[in-house]
Amino acid sequence: MNEKAPADLESRISQLETKLGVSLSQPDKKLTPGSDINSLLDKFIRGEIERHPPVPPSIKASETADASKRSALHEDFSAIDRLLGELDMSPIAGPTMNGANNAPLLFRRQEVLASCESMKRDMEILAQIRDLTSIGTRASENSESKIVHCPIVSSDRYNITADPDAVERLDNICFRAANLNKRAAAISHRTDRLLNSYSHVMSALAEKIVLAREQIDGTH
Repeated sequence: MNEKAPADLESRISQLETKLGVSLSQPDKKLTPGSDINSLLDKFIRGEIERHPPVPPSIKASETADASKRSALHEDFSAIDRLLGELDMSPIAGPTMNGANNAPLLFRRQEVLASCESMKRDMEILAQIRDLTSIGTRASENSESKIVHCPIVSSDRYNITADPDAVERLDNICFRAANLNKRAAAISHRTDRLLNSYSHVMSALAEKIVLAREQIDGTH
């Protein structure tokens, strides 16, 4: 068996664990302290906090009011979009002559949509009828002998349970695959947490940029 690919996979997972700060394997000696992703993100967040002092309460109140207004506006737009979707209308459509002429087509479309469940049931019944008519009435005479004498049943090559060596190798492979799966899952969870932290940092940075732009525009 070629052990090169599992060894490469092992080393790559070990490097990922070391860089992400997961302590399930031995640390990488080539990686300097504080150079993993978690330490770099912590350093970046601390630097952002030091560079941006706390905002005065008056500015916080105005920011809260603006945020509430923006949230209410987004909710209104969402409600309008939802109502338009329920009415199945175009946002620019109105009570015009063309709309009156197209009313039968709209009613026909609603009728087709309303009958989709019955159409689906009818298509399933037709599929069952097709399957029943395509099944043969006589079984093949040699089908039993083909099953009994197939290689996976008759050949000793596939009789793995009778070979203790093969059973032990399979157990080792299963254990190693489970271990790799556990470590990969830990790396995935850690990566998700780091991505969430990065998203929070980027959101805060975007808000700061918007506030700075508003202050610059206000001074002009």
